[in-house]
Amino acid sequence: MNFLKRFFGKIESPEEAEFFLNSASYILFLIGFLQSILFAFLLGSFRNFYMDVLLLFIFGIVIRFSRSRVSVILLCIYSLIILVGTTLTWFGIAAGGGNNIFLAFALLLLSIRAAYVSFQFHNLIGTKLIWKNFWIRHLIALGFAFVFSFSLFVSFILISKLLGITEMSSLYGEIIFESLPISYILLLLPGLPWVKERRMYTGSKIIS
Repeated sequence: MNFLKRFFGKIESPEEAEFFLNSASYILFLIGFLQSILFAFLLGSFRNFYMDVLLLFIFGIVIRFSRSRVSVILLCIYSLIILVGTTLTWFGIAAGGGNNIFLAFALLLLSIRAAYVSFQFHNLIGTKLIWKNFWIRHLIALGFAFVFSFSLFVSFILISKLLGITEMSSLYGEIIFESLPISYILLLLPGLPWVKERRMYTGSKIIS
């Protein structure tokens, strides 16, 4: 009961905000873990949903170890896409989405709450963005992510030609498509060389 009170209660201090964000990341880990078990062992279709599980783990890692507001905004967009796809599948309008509309809705609510708390956390500790470093870091991350994704695409093309494969599997297309946002999100984590040299926030309480 105390956990639920702290989780859903009003955020009045940086410690309460951090508690929520850390808890939200653990919930994402749990959802990803349970989905991987469900898809792999019960439905036997992990190949079709592994990217969804991977993205949940990555969002959980970024939220846990970085207070990036960009990451929670991306999580909101991703959750909304999941909910729309699941809703269309639920009503038989489209195929290929998830089947648990309640979990998709809960994920969207969690992501919206995480975004709100993340912004509130920065307001509570009085951080201010250093816009120059912000744009440089994101451009560097996006550039490296694009190079990595393009390298995967070229590698698959060359390997296909060497092996005489005339038609690329949809799995390879998913890997190439998803590699861009995944690598971009991971490159925003603190600890990387260009990150240490360019702090995005004026406050020193968080790793920026």
